[in-house]
Amino acid sequence: MEEKKDDLKFSKFYRLIAANEMDIDREEIFYREKYNDIINYLKIVLTNDEESVAQSYNKFIHPKGAILIKVNPGSDIVDYLKLISKNYYLNFFELNHEEIVKAPDDFISNFIDILENIIELALKNIENETNNNEKSQTNDHDLEQSKIKGLLVIDQQKFSGINLNGKNLLELFMVSYKNRASLEKDGLIIIWINNTMKEIKKSSQLIFDVFDLFIKVPILDKAEREMIFKAFSEKNPKIVFDIKTLVDYTATWEVKDLIQLLRIGIFKHFLNSELNESSNEITDGLINLIESGEYIPTTPELKRNIENSESDFYKHDEFSSKNYMYGRNTESRNIYAQNLSSEIKEERFTDFMLNQLYENAVSKNYSELVLIIDKLNNNENLEEIERKILAKYAFVLNDSPKMAQINLEKAKKRIDNLKRAFGNY
Repeated sequence: MEEKKDDLKFSKFYRLIAANEMDIDREEIFYREKYNDIINYLKIVLTNDEESVAQSYNKFIHPKGAILIKVNPGSDIVDYLKLISKNYYLNFFELNHEEIVKAPDDFISNFIDILENIIELALKNIENETNNNEKSQTNDHDLEQSKIKGLLVIDQQKFSGINLNGKNLLELFMVSYKNRASLEKDGLIIIWINNTMKEIKKSSQLIFDVFDLFIKVPILDKAEREMIFKAFSEKNPKIVFDIKTLVDYTATWEVKDLIQLLRIGIFKHFLNSELNESSNEITDGLINLIESGEYIPTTPELKRNIENSESDFYKHDEFSSKNYMYGRNTESRNIYAQNLSSEIKEERFTDFMLNQLYENAVSKNYSELVLIIDKLNNNENLEEIERKILAKYAFVLNDSPKMAQINLEKAKKRIDNLKRAFGNY
């Protein structure tokens, strides 16, 4: 009776989705090259076909049934794993974030027991299917192929905001399971998704005692972000936005953040009837969402994202060093510039003060500022005198060049109207 009570107590902390209940489509996934490592691994473990492995490798290949994946938050990796569950007819187990938030202490103190509860459920599924297959006289080969009944996906982002009382759940898991011969014999493949290298490095010596593979999925590069924006644009031809500009503004962003930004931008655009009646161009609106902080991506700060570089596996806190500031490539420099720009933009002026500053700038150096902002917009180098002028009016850097140009013209119009009103025009 006590065991049944525990089962009921623990079951609230996880969710089971049957393969035939999986609502996911292949077109919803942005397929990236590193996903090949995941699917190739799963194929080996799922088929469990010894003949598929060359005889000379047999002594090296004994899958435990668990992999560790490092990927940035905001990726579609969980959706990708759900698609695999759907295609391979696997049950999908995931932690129930809603219940964990309600009782975090209960969850943490019983974490390993909760995992064991999930494994027991998977084993029961194997027994039930084995009995059914025996009744239907299924041959031994089919039984062999049906050992794996589910994926248990532990996405650490789900409890990133929960107070874990200083505990490292990944370390707790690895210490508890390091002497376990095999997880896949229990009917489950465990996939642990981690968003930072900090916890992984703390117990790096234990990784391969528990996991078969450690896979690092790099951040989206410029070409991949461009592909995502282009795909969205092709599916929604009535919506117009400058892909190149958005690619530059989203240097560290992940798939879901890119799509969510577009959706919110479209929604806000059509809330403004004056705009949507004249144009479906939403670029400025999207930039404003980013710069104003009205859309906050799930991507962590640069000093965490930059972990993709090999050297950062050992040097985690070098964000302020010249290596990051001057980067080994344009992408690194763009990422640094964007993060630095974000810090500057946090100290914004009130609208009234900003209007006063722009009006003052227009009255003294309007023509020069028009030229400077145009050069900034085209990524052209500034002359020494232009840099000095820009230093006097550094507040224009709080906005994109396009927005700065708009604010400059609005200020000029206000000044012209005042001159007309007082007869000085």
